[in-house]
Amino acid sequence: MKPEVAIIGAGYVGLPLAIRFAQKGRTTLTVDVDPDKVEAINQGRSYIHEIPSSDIGSAVGNDWLQATTDFSAISHAKAILVCVPTPLTPNREPDLRYVLQTAESIGKHLQEGQLVSLESTTYPGTTSGKFKEVLEATSDLRAGEDFHLAFSPEREDPGNPDSRVDRVPKIVGGLTETCQQTAADLYATVSGNVVKVGSCEVAEAAKLLEN
Repeated sequence: MKPEVAIIGAGYVGLPLAIRFAQKGRTTLTVDVDPDKVEAINQGRSYIHEIPSSDIGSAVGNDWLQATTDFSAISHAKAILVCVPTPLTPNREPDLRYVLQTAESIGKHLQEGQLVSLESTTYPGTTSGKFKEVLEATSDLRAGEDFHLAFSPEREDPGNPDSRVDRVPKIVGGLTETCQQTAADLYATVSGNVVKVGSCEVAEAAKLLEN
């Protein structure tokens, strides 16, 4: 399968998003470092209470969804969405370790024209700062010129039946107007309400304020 969308992180944020894209007819790849999660997805088994196995099984059975631990598979995707955890440090700041490690892994396989959208909760300036710097350093490509870069915060509320990808407004900020529009067009396929804001920093701040 050549994926249109690659989602890094198959947890309570990434997996529902992947299923939604698959249900909308987008070939979707989930990438996770946990081989048990990858095996469960490919076998159509859910490991998240709110997600029925039938949703995963249907998407996998129809060849719309697949999972892997191999980062090189993202090179075929049009869009790469990052949904990895950002646990709080003892100083109550987001720990960017997983975000930056993921950026390095993406950069090794990043192609011209691809969209990279960060969804992990973080402080303003991360996407256009450290995240962008790692992507550019490992790929030799320039954000906003060679590839598109955006921030669109996850807004999952586990246990809330109304907190679904298609129901919750999707905030989108881009490094450039073209980056933003590219991301907005993608998210419009799975969300009924895409809200474009002035920059990645505004989108990052909106998520922190919501939290």
